[in-house]
Amino acid sequence: MRTIFKRRSFIALIAILLPAGLSAQEEPPKVGFIRLVNAVGAGTGNVHLKIDGQDRYPKGYKLGERTGGIGLAPGAKKIAISKDGVEEGTTTFTVEQGETVSLIAFSEKIPADKDKPEHWAIKILRLKQRDTENSFRLTVLSMCDEPETIFSYQREADKEKTMSSVKRLMTTTIELGKSAGDVNLYARDKETLLSFFRPDMKGNYVVMFYNDAEGAVKAIFFYDPKFVVAG
Repeated sequence: MRTIFKRRSFIALIAILLPAGLSAQEEPPKVGFIRLVNAVGAGTGNVHLKIDGQDRYPKGYKLGERTGGIGLAPGAKKIAISKDGVEEGTTTFTVEQGETVSLIAFSEKIPADKDKPEHWAIKILRLKQRDTENSFRLTVLSMCDEPETIFSYQREADKEKTMSSVKRLMTTTIELGKSAGDVNLYARDKETLLSFFRPDMKGNYVVMFYNDAEGAVKAIFFYDPKFVVAG
């Protein structure tokens, strides 16, 4: 009888100590993520990101900056991206639990029509995803104004640089093999270093080209294990 009493007393004590509404086996909160990459070259000031009407970072993001994964409850989200002097861009999509959605914000010149003069507008590109193979991959994405951007790359094992290109709003995929090693990306001249990284986990290593305020080609790098193509 004493053993039964002690067990009941222990269970009652645990119930008192646990916060209301929690249990010892409660599951962690469900969450999905979005990542924003700012390639909006037109306009002035910083880019602002609103999710369901809430400004996530009132100071805004500079050209060429990207966020980490912004945690959100799963479900439909309305995204608004704005910058002074540029027409706001909006989109709606569903955040899935445990998944990260990468969004690229960029500016595009809109021709004049009977209602509006020529102007710049923010467009939002969502990166499509799928499970990757068991290897290292480089995916190059261009948001530059030029129809095609020429670049070169060199892996640690390569004796020479290899020329390649990527079309605007499209991607070029380069398989890096089964082992890690330093990777450098250069501009058309093969001398100007745009980006470099050392893969330490299998998956996709993404480099996005964009134009800075003076029109020069710059690059943003991030890791996205499921990134495949633009769309």
